[in-house]
Amino acid sequence: MASQSSKKTAQANTTTLNQLHAISAGINLAVLIIVYFFRRPSNYKPWVLFSLPSWFFQYTLEKSGRPTYQGNKLVRSGEDIHHEGLYEYFFDIIYVTWILDILMVILGTNYVWFLYLAIPGYAGYKIFGVAAPFLKKSKPAKAEASSETSGADSKSKRQTKLEARREKGQGQVRYR
Repeated sequence: MASQSSKKTAQANTTTLNQLHAISAGINLAVLIIVYFFRRPSNYKPWVLFSLPSWFFQYTLEKSGRPTYQGNKLVRSGEDIHHEGLYEYFFDIIYVTWILDILMVILGTNYVWFLYLAIPGYAGYKIFGVAAPFLKKSKPAKAEASSETSGADSKSKRQTKLEARREKGQGQVRYR
């Protein structure tokens, strides 16, 4: 029944890719019409430049996720594009681009593309979260040696509490 799983993946990928392309075509066609006829915003070059990543990620999703058929037989189901990981970020970038396309048309300005800086900002935040433990400074060797020698003189809170209990007689086991 492994082929059943492949068929489900292929069907889900096909549905998702068809929806993705239909929505993208609708938004991009609307932007083209509004920019061409209403000259709003007056320059179309930023729209083309900032839409390139979205188009590239759609192409990548198409190539890796579209199933291949030979007749009615499923040859290759394609990678699962609904899986967590890199494809998730591809979809996020595509959605952000669509939102900015719509904002560009509504507001009539190319300044909305500055919001696109949220993507590298988020990537930097995620990378810092991964790299932060490696960037923490460890104690120098001299400080560790001095803390070991002074450790015999000073006691932790737990040690002092245990000693106080022993002195009171609370730490002992009582038998009846």
